[in-house]
Amino acid sequence: MHQLTNCPICNATSIGSFIKTTAQMHSNNELFNFDQCAECKVAFLNPRVPLEQLKKYYTSHYLPYRGAKAWGKFEKLVENSQHTLDLKRVERVKDACVISSKSLILDVGCGKPSFLKACQQALNCQTMGIDFSDEGWKGQSSHFEGLDLKVAEIKDLPSSLQPDVITMWHYLEHDYTPLENLSYLKSIAKPSTTLIIEIPNFDSMSRKKYGRNWAGWHTPRHISLFSPDNAELLLQKSGWKVSKLLTYGTMNPYLLYWMSEMEQKGIEWDKNMENKFLGFMLGMVLFTPKKWMEKKSSLGIMTVIATPR
Repeated sequence: MHQLTNCPICNATSIGSFIKTTAQMHSNNELFNFDQCAECKVAFLNPRVPLEQLKKYYTSHYLPYRGAKAWGKFEKLVENSQHTLDLKRVERVKDACVISSKSLILDVGCGKPSFLKACQQALNCQTMGIDFSDEGWKGQSSHFEGLDLKVAEIKDLPSSLQPDVITMWHYLEHDYTPLENLSYLKSIAKPSTTLIIEIPNFDSMSRKKYGRNWAGWHTPRHISLFSPDNAELLLQKSGWKVSKLLTYGTMNPYLLYWMSEMEQKGIEWDKNMENKFLGFMLGMVLFTPKKWMEKKSSLGIMTVIATPR
């Protein structure tokens, strides 16, 4: 385990324990500590699991890796909801910048690259996705034909890349060196490049409601939890200027509420989720009135849009 003595965002030494949480979507009750910086208020895992040991927390208990198949006979409905989410993200890109057939969209932490496939189909543009593993697309080359997919880190990207759009859909909270990586992305960006980041919002109703069971901790896979002010500070320090900060995102915040409820109940995440589906859908319907308020009060997700300074 690697112990930090300074804040990873503002480098302050005034840090202290904020909360201890157990490993989420995992098979044991191993306890982890999140510190908070007294200066910029960012919360971060400390000490951290060494990167080379992190794979043991991506097992059959990790629901995102199991995907739609985990929901049994409801698999197709879950697949359709992912496609709807991908299209919402395409719209977010279109709202943020003008895309042509020559535009390059770089998706960092692309996982299963369904978003890039949606970009390819809807925008007819160039696409590239990187991730630390090829689990999301392995054995599916025909399905993701035409996408440039690489097992790589941000520092491996060539300086000549110059993407028009860089997207990070729930990647930044996993990043061990966010300041360093955002600075490198700035160095390979065009003056007109648009950066779109969607992350959990530490300063949100769901975190305050669920405390140590908040799914946003995603312990120990999430390294840093940001609020609007320190997210803007991070981008400023790494050479980006925030043009828009939204207290909502493309992801339905109900997912955070539902996963938090499941953590509270201590469900077995490696089991077939079929018997949870109807309760999940009923909860989503009941959550709708609360979702109408997400633009006024963050329920758990935020979006940051920035350009190079």
